[in-house]
Amino acid sequence: MTAYEMLWDFAEDHYGIVTTSQAVAMGIDKHQLPAMAKRGTLIKKGYGVYLAKHHIPRENDVYAHSVALAGEMAYLRGASVVALLKLAPTNPGIVYLGATARVRRRLPDNLRLVDMRPCECVRYEGIRSQPIAEALRIARNEGAIEADRIADAAEKAYENGFLSELEMNELIRERS
Repeated sequence: MTAYEMLWDFAEDHYGIVTTSQAVAMGIDKHQLPAMAKRGTLIKKGYGVYLAKHHIPRENDVYAHSVALAGEMAYLRGASVVALLKLAPTNPGIVYLGATARVRRRLPDNLRLVDMRPCECVRYEGIRSQPIAEALRIARNEGAIEADRIADAAEKAYENGFLSELEMNELIRERS
């Protein structure tokens, strides 16, 4: 199997994205990725982040790509977790991220990053994310989503199995 085939197999399950550290973990020399980007088989998205040329865009690519651009310690947070799970309408032009360590990378203007915040992260749709109960509280507290919509989103999250009944009731009570 060629290096690109190995990268493609991996990227297929990760929204078309592969990072330098992931490639190295597969046994691929880190210098091969820039060479593949130069040949056009990979597209450089940011520092150490590449997109497989043959990737067919999917609905949640923006979230997965944003987390990858911010680095290994990054996660989706607040309103973006709510949007990922389709629990409430949000501003689609902004992606909210957090990181458990300082991020020194230059990120696109549409990414809102808060770093040095601890997170007991989970994976939704394969994307490292803040747990939905915490994300709903942050979205409300930051004013990204109105309190009434948070209550509706909590009910939807419960119906879809993302929240317990206790968590849902707490979020609804906190509305007032």
